Amino acid sequence: METVVYLIRHSEVTPHANVKNISMHDNKQIYNEKAFLSVSGEKRAEKLSKHKELQNIDAVYSSSYVRCLETAKYIALENNTIINIDDRLNERKIGEMGEMRSSEFERLQRKDFDFKLSGGESLNQTKKRVVEGMKSILMFESGNRIAVVSHATAITTLLTAWCEIGYNVDDNIILSYGDETIIDGRYTAPMVFKVIFDGMSVKSVSIVDIDEK
Repeated sequence: METVVYLIRHSEVTPHANVKNISMHDNKQIYNEKAFLSVSGEKRAEKLSKHKELQNIDAVYSSSYVRCLETAKYIALENNTIINIDDRLNERKIGEMGEMRSSEFERLQRKDFDFKLSGGESLNQTKKRVVEGMKSILMFESGNRIAVVSHATAITTLLTAWCEIGYNVDDNIILSYGDETIIDGRYTAPMVFKVIFDGMSVKSVSIVDIDEK
């Protein structure tokens, strides 16, 4: 029985400088969990919910982070359903960066999926919990059309379970499935991937053109 899963990266977030009482430098994890959609991000999320691929959705699942819940709410409203919150869909925990630059941290994790900071998660650890979350969703939602709202890194690690991994000239991750490039280093906000399952086995992975109506 086919199950269709739409993996959705949340919509555009308000720049951290505009998020009062949260210092991204002092506590990046708190910012990561509490950052909310910008006005433009709200509009994009609402527009996304009207997309033809996201009609007749049977269930909506979301990370517990604010930006994902704010994105998911439009899809849930459009399809007259609720949001199921699953912490296993949360973004990778960064940990204590100290004086390390974000760009260096990201580079080290891309090159070594077991690299992590104190109090943080490696990409392999992130992948393990997101895959477990997806398996649970598939068991419960067999044969349904499902929207899963999560984060760029969490989704990337999940897609590595099915896609071929490479690197571009900037050492960013490239993921491909068959002859199609699924990710080439950069995400948009929002962004949507369509994964079709037969039971627990993947039949296809593709990117959805969200500019289509």
